[in-house]
Amino acid sequence: MSVLAFYVYPLPQGTPFTSDDLSVSDNVEKLFDYMQILLAVVSKEGWNFLIQKYGYERLFEINSRSGWIDCETIEEFIKALKYEKEISPERV
Repeated sequence: MSVLAFYVYPLPQGTPFTSDDLSVSDNVEKLFDYMQILLAVVSKEGWNFLIQKYGYERLFEINSRSGWIDCETIEEFIKALKYEKEISPERV
């Protein structure tokens, strides 16, 4: 199973997130919390999985609980998320 996202702690090995992990919305919220403090990254494949699994509206709801991307509308969120995907690494 491939790693779709990665959190740097606990050192030295960090915490990988697979599709099984990201199928739990609470884990996605935690991942967004880690991304907010620049301690996690999602691969392009990871973003594809998240968008397909949850859709933009559900990810917007999860983001609203996390407070990762500061946006008021789903349109702002989608634009920011597309940018995040664009700058994400192919693999983590």
